[in-house]
Amino acid sequence: MTCREFSEFILDYLTGELPAEKTQLFEQHLERCPQCPEYLRQYKATVDAGRAAFPDGDRDVPGDVPEDLIRAILAARKA
Repeated sequence: MTCREFSEFILDYLTGELPAEKTQLFEQHLERCPQCPEYLRQYKATVDAGRAAFPDGDRDVPGDVPEDLIRAILAARKA
């Protein structure tokens, strides 16, 4: 697994959605690459900060948020 491939699988790895075969390759890469463990640590910290900033993620969006902004965010989350 390359560093680029590693970066593509980080979120699935953190959420436990990465298939077992890919998880094994991901963890092998972590053991061998000097940069990716730090990248993973920083990525996880960013995800955790986002969750902490929005602890009630299911709350309704305030009425003054532009509809096109909401659509853009939802589209980005799907990508």
